[in-house]
Amino acid sequence: MRTAVIIPFYQREAGILSRALDSVDGQILPEGHSLTVFVIDDESPVSARSEVEGRQGKVPVRLIAQKNGGPGAARNTGLDAVAAEGFDHVAFLDSDDIWQPTHLADALDLLARGYDFHFCDHQRTDDDITYFERTPALRRMREERHAGVTVLDAEAPILAFDQPSIMAASVDTYLSQTSTVVVRQSFVETLRFDPRLRNAGEDQLFWLSLIAAGARTVVSWKMNVLCGRGVNVYFDAFDWKSTKVVDRTGYMLMFFHTVGRRLSLTASDRRTVADRIRRYRRAYSYLFLRALLQGRVPTLSLTWKLAALDPGLVPAMPLRFLAVLPNREAESLQW
Repeated sequence: MRTAVIIPFYQREAGILSRALDSVDGQILPEGHSLTVFVIDDESPVSARSEVEGRQGKVPVRLIAQKNGGPGAARNTGLDAVAAEGFDHVAFLDSDDIWQPTHLADALDLLARGYDFHFCDHQRTDDDITYFERTPALRRMREERHAGVTVLDAEAPILAFDQPSIMAASVDTYLSQTSTVVVRQSFVETLRFDPRLRNAGEDQLFWLSLIAAGARTVVSWKMNVLCGRGVNVYFDAFDWKSTKVVDRTGYMLMFFHTVGRRLSLTASDRRTVADRIRRYRRAYSYLFLRALLQGRVPTLSLTWKLAALDPGLVPAMPLRFLAVLPNREAESLQW
């Protein structure tokens, strides 16, 4: 069995990629399993070549360089390379993250039981609580038992979810951090990340598309991934003094419009999408006009793209700004 590991690379600090590759080398794999790493240098300020060339690791590393297109475009380049070589599984790893030694063995064991899409818990290296513990939706998923849930391991736990259950949860909440995902390669032969959603939502849309395509989903509460603090286009956009936060909310608005248009959803999931579109319309309108009033100009090309998707967005911005203004601190907790 052959697994491809796709690592998009864009960093400003040397040594980060080497730590990620060391964690790949440290995987304890079942007999008969092999790995190949594809590092896609997305025109990184620190070249990946200096950390790949001459490396004496156990796992072969292939380096692909491309013009900067963002993490989704880099992952697509990796998926294109993988598709031509007949791998059985694809695992994703961000260049500033590291895997625990049993991460891939745990995931591959579950995929061998007939599942197609695996993700697990993770923790940021400077945090004191895991993502699954922090996230209310995942705490509920751990405790609730209904016809759509299959218990594979009650202690960890490890739970499998039917398509309606995991789709509803994934539309509502970002569940699966990219470095925790291992997927059967046949499901990603033609599926690609949407590079338009460069700052937010592209990975969540990809996982939703996997589920919509029928990928059987298994979720492990084992904390098998540690996430670092390298360059991260999503977390870098939480500076409320920067126009990046305006762009992030705009990309989230684009994401939910795209989900509503591209995927076949239940009536309940469509209500969730409509609620998020209302939320991010308000957020984008408030933050956009706030930035202008402070003398900062957000990315106008994104505004024009959003206006094409949502023709009523720009004309109603002043009214939404005034509606948010009195409750901006409370509403911002949802953004």
